[in-house]
Amino acid sequence: MPTFFAKSTGETIDEHTKKLLIAFDILSNYAKLTDEDKFIIIKLISYHDLGKKNPEFQNRMRKKLGLNERFDWNRGNVPHEWLSPAFITQQEEKEIKNKLQLMGLDIDRFFNYFIFCILSHHNRENQIPDNGLICSVVDWMNSNFQLCLEYYYDVFRLLSTYNTSENRNIWNLFFPYRVKWLGSLIKSDYSASAGIDPETPYSGSYHAQFNNFLRKKGFNLRDFQKEAKKSSEKSIILVASTGMGKTEAAINWINGQKAFYLLGIRTAVNAMYNRFKNIFGDNVTLLHGESSYFFAQEENNEYDYDIRIEKARKLSYPLTIATADQIITSVFKYPGFELTYLTCTYSKVVMDEIQSFSPASIAAIVVFLKEIHNLGGKFMLMTATLPPFLMEELKDIGNIEIFKPQLLKINRHRIKIVEEDICMEGTLELIKNFKDKKILVICNTVSKAQKVFKMLKETGGYDASLIHARFINKDRKKKEYEIIKANSPCIWISTQVVEASLDIDFDILLTENASIESLFQRFGRCYRKREYQEELPNVYIFSSTPSMIYDEYLFNKTWDILKEDYNEKVITENDKQEIINKIFYDIKNTNYWKNYKKQKDLLEIGYRSLSRIQAESDFRDITNNYLIIPNPVYENNKEIIDCLLQFIDDRSKNRMERIKKQAEFMNYTMPMQIFNKQVKNLEDINKSIFCRKHNIKIMKNVEYTYELGLVIEQLQAEENDNII
Repeated sequence: MPTFFAKSTGETIDEHTKKLLIAFDILSNYAKLTDEDKFIIIKLISYHDLGKKNPEFQNRMRKKLGLNERFDWNRGNVPHEWLSPAFITQQEEKEIKNKLQLMGLDIDRFFNYFIFCILSHHNRENQIPDNGLICSVVDWMNSNFQLCLEYYYDVFRLLSTYNTSENRNIWNLFFPYRVKWLGSLIKSDYSASAGIDPETPYSGSYHAQFNNFLRKKGFNLRDFQKEAKKSSEKSIILVASTGMGKTEAAINWINGQKAFYLLGIRTAVNAMYNRFKNIFGDNVTLLHGESSYFFAQEENNEYDYDIRIEKARKLSYPLTIATADQIITSVFKYPGFELTYLTCTYSKVVMDEIQSFSPASIAAIVVFLKEIHNLGGKFMLMTATLPPFLMEELKDIGNIEIFKPQLLKINRHRIKIVEEDICMEGTLELIKNFKDKKILVICNTVSKAQKVFKMLKETGGYDASLIHARFINKDRKKKEYEIIKANSPCIWISTQVVEASLDIDFDILLTENASIESLFQRFGRCYRKREYQEELPNVYIFSSTPSMIYDEYLFNKTWDILKEDYNEKVITENDKQEIINKIFYDIKNTNYWKNYKKQKDLLEIGYRSLSRIQAESDFRDITNNYLIIPNPVYENNKEIIDCLLQFIDDRSKNRMERIKKQAEFMNYTMPMQIFNKQVKNLEDINKSIFCRKHNIKIMKNVEYTYELGLVIEQLQAEENDNII
């Protein structure tokens, strides 16, 4: 018999299969699998790549390996996994069915499902199989390799039956096996192909490192933080004020087990990663859309870089700090989602500040947490404010501990309602009164923040600073550093970008009205952990409009309740919980609820995204995404940018150096949604392959300065009224 290759490296099918079996042996120490499950998965691994013996695949491998001997075949290509089940012998089929019978399963249906798992270990749901061609390949292999293969199954029927998530009876019956069997096959295959172990054991002592951190900081755990460890084998819901130590409670709950810590935005993830890294060292990794650039700055060795990336993407580290989209998007069941689900069934998932997500994203998070909980995973949902409908969703799922709210005993905020626009004389007067303080002004849109900045500078003569989402990355990072280090007196004007991502503490907050959960996030940037005992308010809430950002009902009800019941009064931490309950008491007619319910219903009736990229859009409900370079930035840095792109597009250059140049280039870009008339202002960048691949454009007819960021015409600004 000829040598059958599995990889263009010269690795044979037998060698590759052995690597998978070793990988699965490691994985089976983590995944919750019965002996019968392990038997089935080992059989799946044994058969999954045998279809690579087909002549077309072998000819491709031989060409890449520079071998001259080729098989006489020119009738087309059949994906190898569609041929693999033909190698199952009658004796093997009998053994598999016997095992299925022992498991109490319908042997015929689940044997079909066994075949489906082999057919689905690569993502080809968009291809239609040609049964005639499959039979031809099988006949050819029987004739030329002296085999007794038989095409006894129907690829199209099996893929259609078990990938149709709308048929909830079939989907739900097989779903746990899909996660265990197919998830294990995919994770073992991907890990073996990447040359990494599917799981990395914890190095050192988790508890000793945590205790050492507490000792150095002089921290003594509070009672609820200790209780979190006692409830380590349950899921947890924790409502606690900012500054109460939710993160330490989460670390104690993780209790040395594999975990994912999820947050909404990259800035917050980067900060949390550094915090965990300082305690747990190399057991921790970072996972978000730009983590590859992050690793490139830390690694010089290409092999070490590749291993680090692969381990992060295959979810192999003991502790992963990630943006929620890296994990939660699997709830949209894109092809290959089984790897994430399987991993989460033997991991702990910490979901921080769920209220900061859109209602559609919250629905995805809720469905995901419920599903992994039902499959044996555990989650910790922690937040400063939890809308009551979320508690109703989760309180009865079983094996869940709902902690008593942990609220600060000190008073931090006295509010005043200001019934005028924030870009008026009243703001100038307030700033004059507090000129020796650290003042934070938060507006709902970039255009309003820029308008307030100009008013303070041109009319008031104040030396203020501005931060929002329309700065290029290089300037945004510098401004984030500056606002964190700011000392009094100072004035910073911002948008929602400071609500949850930055550890900042100001003396006075001037803010436009917003929906209540957003408003309380803003409160958390003022007197963050300090007690406020003055008679004058330290939080001023200005009249505004909901724009396209906030639900109108929640926005207006927030204003009405604060104005009627709390104006010029101290708001305690208990008050905040009561206000949340009042505002979210009856929301069934709001757009907020409708968007939440629509997404949740869609997922529960079986909606699936076609790809991971589409799942990311479905999760964030964001479309028309571009990375742009404002034309003034491009013109002022043309020589540098063109030089970087020339190097990046030159594939003869060292790969690690190219990645580092990509990271450097990204400093001149900013993410932006582009709609309607704005599209005509976009221009390709020097026919760059990299820019074309990543949808990066120059944006013309705009202004840009370090002070103001991107300034677009008023008409365009109105189209982007939801930009924060």
